[in-house]
Amino acid sequence: MKNGFRRVMPRAWQGLGVSAGAVLAAYAVSPYLALWDIDRAMNGNNPSRLAPHVDWSALTHCLKEQFTPAAPADDDLPGFGSSFAGQVVSNAIDTHLTPATLMTTAHQVMPHGPPTSDWLGMWHSMHAHFVSPGKFEASLDQPGQTPFVLHMKFEHWGWKITRFEMPAPAHAA
Repeated sequence: MKNGFRRVMPRAWQGLGVSAGAVLAAYAVSPYLALWDIDRAMNGNNPSRLAPHVDWSALTHCLKEQFTPAAPADDDLPGFGSSFAGQVVSNAIDTHLTPATLMTTAHQVMPHGPPTSDWLGMWHSMHAHFVSPGKFEASLDQPGQTPFVLHMKFEHWGWKITRFEMPAPAHAA
């Protein structure tokens, strides 16, 4: 009985190691598959395919931070104009941020180069990496501008877009 147990145990450990390796490999590849699916949704102009890849509450919060005017540094109350503008921007984001508007905006921001016959397409100018075990970042180089940066987070067993940084004109050095 002892010899049979010793022969079975190495196989069990080997199977456990192979299983753990397969899970880690699948996790390491999963954000790239999510980016590929997002790219297919964008190229196919399919908002319903894009929607599951977006954390809408995090993205709404991020856009409000990016586009709402900053509060004054001192203890003074903000002027009516800046307060009103901040409320208008916040309300517009709350009411108009949908998969279709996000896709339309992304089409306007993304570079419009000649279509490539290469199946990699825009992947040549993309840099993607893990920032932490649950966060992933992809940046797309844009000629004459800062890169478009997409931040993703692993939640609810999938990668979700939580934030993005819009390209801006690059400053000459």
